[in-house]
Amino acid sequence: MYEIETRRHEPKNFFAGDFPTLPETGVAGAALEEYMPVAKNADGKIIPVKAPVDGAAMDVVGIAAAAAEADEPAVYYMTGEFFAEALMIPDGVEIEALKDAFRKISIFLR
Repeated sequence: MYEIETRRHEPKNFFAGDFPTLPETGVAGAALEEYMPVAKNADGKIIPVKAPVDGAAMDVVGIAAAAAEADEPAVYYMTGEFFAEALMIPDGVEIEALKDAFRKISIFLR
């Protein structure tokens, strides 16, 4: 007759400290996942970061605050202090390279 539905939620700490966060908006140039490091493409749209090619510097602009599909509004954090293990890191991207790129724009990973 009736079934009891069970759900499980394991919260993930994302914010790591009191350093002020500064959100910004843009248009997604590709599908974005929540807490994914993002960059801007040539058209100024927000895209996931990619592994640097031939040692080129990573052009990181922030961390996606929420998931978004291509051509939808996207919100991302330009500054703040976050836990590194909470980030959605794309394949081929090294967390150490992200730390250096993030420090330049006042995003700090713990």
